[in-house]
Amino acid sequence: MCEGRVDVIQGVNEETLKHCPWCGLEVRRIVSRATFKIAGAITKDGAGKKGFTTFRRAEKGIWEKTDGEGPDVLSGTKDDIAAVDAEKAPPKKVIDLDSSDSD
Repeated sequence: MCEGRVDVIQGVNEETLKHCPWCGLEVRRIVSRATFKIAGAITKDGAGKKGFTTFRRAEKGIWEKTDGEGPDVLSGTKDDIAAVDAEKAPPKKVIDLDSSDSD
């Protein structure tokens, strides 16, 4: 008898396994992970033809659309830009002057 689970790798177009090969009970297909490969290189200019939108950085906090559908410009507020800068900044070193580790 199996432990209630069967792992079988099948292609998307293959006929679904109907019964467990060990215990014979009915099974159902569960897609656990999918991998996609895009054949050929997609350029920035060709991305719109494939349904993607591409942007280029015009200046700090401002991105301009180069191809595809969507807004012509994406821009962050001053608060947004400051928050991103704060996330990217290295953590400040804290010195504990009350520590008694000077032995």
